[in-house]
Amino acid sequence: MSTTFIKRKQRLEELRKKKMSVRNKKLATVAFAGALTAVAFMTTKVEACSSTSYTVGKNDTLYSLSKKYNISIKQLMEVNGLTSEKIRAGQQLLVPEHSIKSSSLYTVQKGDTLYSLAKKSGVSMNQLKKINHLHTDKLYIGQKLKLSIDSPAEDIKPVYKVNPGDTLWGIANRFGVKAEDLKKANGLRQDMVLIGQKLTIPGSVIHTKVKVVGAADNFTVEFQHKNKPLILKVAYGTANEYEKKSGQEVTVVHKNGALISIN
Repeated sequence: MSTTFIKRKQRLEELRKKKMSVRNKKLATVAFAGALTAVAFMTTKVEACSSTSYTVGKNDTLYSLSKKYNISIKQLMEVNGLTSEKIRAGQQLLVPEHSIKSSSLYTVQKGDTLYSLAKKSGVSMNQLKKINHLHTDKLYIGQKLKLSIDSPAEDIKPVYKVNPGDTLWGIANRFGVKAEDLKKANGLRQDMVLIGQKLTIPGSVIHTKVKVVGAADNFTVEFQHKNKPLILKVAYGTANEYEKKSGQEVTVVHKNGALISIN
């Protein structure tokens, strides 16, 4: 086993311990059981999908925000620990980053600047100006802007290629979907899958531009996203295949913390 592989494995273990430590500290501050459940649920959601803060505008509703960011009202409520659909102007809400990037147009709110939107979307100020045909850095409330660069990445279908040792149940479990839904999405009449067979993974997925780091262990691959590690599960024994891609910048399609495909 190489020294690099061992270091990645150690880094993965340290990352897991750090997350567990942060989670335990948060749980320790909760005063009663109901709040304890809410905090634990919120922590899981934030870790599972990177989010950004949004300041509620005067006429905003959960419905309008769900349409703007291409996310369900239920998801917005879950991510923010809301018990009702009522929100107020000035309130801070968390919105998953992949929802912001995949929405077609963003409506400029009070307090928005080209710099803050560039930081929020992960697109540089110059690129935002270019794709929106802006001649200055000035914005106005109500202005419609594109916050993502036209790219075929978002059009990449969530197709997974069956590996040796994979089973229908194992694949469904890894991606957090029901086996029956997986069969239905692919027109399967039986539970058997074949090596090399391509399966469409049902439900929403995340597209992330990353740099390949390499295998963390036999069933986990480490990527780098915005200078932070992104750890994704892969079919057992296939992690080492990503060593030869180390250092490459790619787009990964993933769901439930598991890699669907790499492009």
